[in-house]
Order: sequence, then C-alpha cells, then structure tokens
Amino acid sequence: MQQYAGVIARYDGLVALVREEYHAWGAPHWNLPSGAVEDGETPAAGAVRELREESGLHVSADDLELVWRTQTTADGRVTSQSWNYVVDVADPGFAIDDPDGLVMEAGWFTPEDAVRRLGLMPYPPIAVPAVDYLTHGLSGRAWSFILNGDEWSW
Repeated sequence: MQQYAGVIARYDGLVALVREEYHAWGAPHWNLPSGAVEDGETPAAGAVRELREESGLHVSADDLELVWRTQTTADGRVTSQSWNYVVDVADPGFAIDDPDGLVMEAGWFTPEDAVRRLGLMPYPPIAVPAVDYLTHGLSGRAWSFILNGDEWSW
C-alpha cells in the first residue's frame, strides 16, 4: 500500500499550487504540493519534505494542521492512504528543487482559481477533497474512494 502526504500552503489569502507533469494522464496539471511518504518518515515529515522539494516553501511539521485523510480501494483492497495538511507560510518565495524533475512551475492562486485548476485534475482522490476543503473549509474529513473498473465512487 502506498502512503502519500500533501499540503495546502497559504500566504496572504492565496494558495500555493505546483504544475506537474503526469505521464499517466498525458499532460501537466496543477496540484497541491504532495507526494509519497518515504520509509521511516511520518506523514507530517513527508508533507514538509514534499512542500520543500516541489515549491521551496519551508515550514515545520509542528505548524501543520491535518485537514483530511484519504483512502483508495481497488479490487477489494486498500491501495493507498494520504494525509493532507494546511499551513500558513512566512516566506512566499518559490525555489523548486524536485528530485523527480516533474514539477514545472509553482504559483500563488486565489482559493477560487485554485479550485478551478484542481477541478481539472483527472484523479478524484486528489481533486475532490482539495476542492471540497478550499470551497467549504471543513477539517477532519475522512474520504474513501473506490475504483471499479475505470470509474471512481466516493
């Protein structure tokens, strides 16, 4: 099972997004800074590392607030879990240092523009919770997504 962590980084009412190449989807998409939690790493530590690598933004794990969790299931088994946090950053300067080389750019967006861009992502387990949080601001939700063939349900 894969484990992932992501961050809604905020500065002065804006939200940081990264434009990342997704070979599986045939095009780049805007997303929250996020990625796989490495062996021996807590989800919060993974979120801090991914935020730093993909955007250059620096925060402490102690400053993160867990706002939602996601679990995906396919063929009757759990395939991934993710933890997603929100944090306010003090320094808005971007400095991408993505070891995967997939992040093309980073930018600050109004929550409404971030919702529009995230809504274009073809992967509901990422897009739906992020759009919901940015639209409604409710913390603590546990999301469950089930893949049946080519269709997602939640």
